Amino acid sequence: MAKATGKRGHRTKADEALSRKATRHHDFVGQTEPEREQSRSVEEERIRRDHEELEKEVVQEMAKELEQVSGVTEPPRAQPAQAGPAAEGARERPPFEIPTSWREGIDLIRQRGPDVLEALRAKAEQRLEQMPAPVKGAIRLTERAVGIALWPVRAGAHLFGRMLETPAALVRILISRRTA
Repeated sequence: MAKATGKRGHRTKADEALSRKATRHHDFVGQTEPEREQSRSVEEERIRRDHEELEKEVVQEMAKELEQVSGVTEPPRAQPAQAGPAAEGARERPPFEIPTSWREGIDLIRQRGPDVLEALRAKAEQRLEQMPAPVKGAIRLTERAVGIALWPVRAGAHLFGRMLETPAALVRILISRRTA
C-alpha cells in the first residue's frame, strides 16, 4: 500500500504523527518483544498510580471518619429529602441564637450555659480516661491549683453581683414610679 503524501509529494505532520502512534509491523515475531515489554511497563505504572490514588482516598476517608468519631469535626449533615414546612423551618433557623440585647444574652447564658458546660465537662472526662496515669495526675493537680488561684476572683465576682442587685432594684423602682 502506498504511503500518503501531501501536495508536494512530502508526508504531512499529521501523517508523521499517525505513523509514530500506529501499530508497527514487524517481519519477525521476536522483534515485538521490546515493544510488548514497554507497553507492559507503562500499563503496570498506570496500575500502580491508580492503586496509590485509591490508597490516598481511603486514608483520607478514614481520617475524616476518625475525626468525626473523636468529635474534632462535625459529621456532614444530610440534605433533607422532603421540602415541606418542617424542612424550611430547619433551614431558616440558625445553629445558634444571637442575642439582640444584653438582657437576652444573659438569659441565653443562664438557660444554655449549664447544659453546654456539662457536655464539655463530660467530653473532657471521656478524653481524660484515655490518657496515661501520669498525665491524669498532672491534669488533676493543675485543675486544683487553678481552682485555688481563681477562688478569690469567683468570690469577688459573686460578691460584686450581689452588691449591684440593690442599686439595680432601686433604679427599677424609681423608673417604675416616674412612668406610673
